[in-house]
Parts: sequence; C-alpha cells; structure tokens
Amino acid sequence: MALCGDTIKELIRTRGLVRDEGGAVFDLKTSREMPYLDYVISNVGADNLDVRIGYEFKRLKTSGLSYIDLVSEYEYEKLPLSEDGFFYLQSGEFCLATTMEYIRLPSMIKAQIDSRSSIGRRGLVIQNATHIHAGFEGRITLELKNEAAAAIRIKPGDIVGQIIFDYLDKETSNPYDGVFQGQDGVTEPRSSLADLFK
Repeated sequence: MALCGDTIKELIRTRGLVRDEGGAVFDLKTSREMPYLDYVISNVGADNLDVRIGYEFKRLKTSGLSYIDLVSEYEYEKLPLSEDGFFYLQSGEFCLATTMEYIRLPSMIKAQIDSRSSIGRRGLVIQNATHIHAGFEGRITLELKNEAAAAIRIKPGDIVGQIIFDYLDKETSNPYDGVFQGQDGVTEPRSSLADLFK
C-alpha cells in the first residue's frame, strides 16, 4: 500500500525517514531560508517525496573498449561542474548522479524512485525506476540519460526525481544489509557474482 503525503511527513518527523542534515536550505518557491527538515517536508506531495540532485556526477570510461560486459570491473571518472556551478549532460549521454537526501527506510517500508514527468518532458530521465529495499539507508545513486537533442544544464539542488513509499504486509525479518548500505555519494556498480545477489 502506497503511503500518502501526510504519512510521509509524519515518518520524516518521527522516524527519521530522511536524515536531518542540519542547517538551512534556500527555498526557491518561497524565496527564504528554511530549516533542513522543514524544507524536505515542503517537498512532500500527495503521495511522494521530491528529491534533489547532488554535486557528484560520474561516467564510465569507455575509451578503448569495444564492449562492456555485466560482471567485469570498469573505471569511472568524476565529471566536473562548470565554472558557474552547473553540470552539462550532453545529448545522448548517460551518467551516474546522487540525491542530496539521505533516506532511511524502516524494515516495513520499501520505496521506488522515478523521474518527474516535468523533467522527463525536457528530455532528462532517470533511466531505471530504482527499487529501494526495506531497511536501506543512504543517498540514492541515479542513472541519468539525456534524451533531448541539446545539452541539459543541471544545477545541484534541482528537483529531478520523486520517491514513492510502500508499506510491506509485515515487517521483514531480512532488512537490506547489502553492498550499497550507507552509500553517501555516487556508487559505482558492484560486479562480483557474489555482489550481484546482495
């Protein structure tokens, strides 16, 4: 059963569904600074939490590769922001990014992150609707693709996705404790066969 906005807000306030990063955030909607958790709560909709893109972007280094397989280790390069603080994702380009929000799912709630339709209509898509297991905590690594005919300019802090939360039928006895637990930035794929099943 999907959680409504009121329940999401309550879980942020009382259960730490989003970690309190402290400090204040400048809210473009109201043109004022807000305490961090108040800002996060202001981004809760009817049944979702809007999430912002972080400061880190990475791309797979493909120079000299004729193909990529699904279990080998590959090198990723960090992509810089421009001098004016933006990241430019070129037409057709794919990269990894991260959310600013650090999510903490209790063992009876799972989630999924999707693109926002208003962003997708400009050509920027979150490539996969990422499933987030009950018990996971960390920032979410995003797989971004520019489907537009021109570069897309992204500013860290832009809202690019939304998280939908769902209750499990009961609390899981096996909450997530895999290789991505506690990730705090862009996390590259884990390629060993053992890691694929965590």
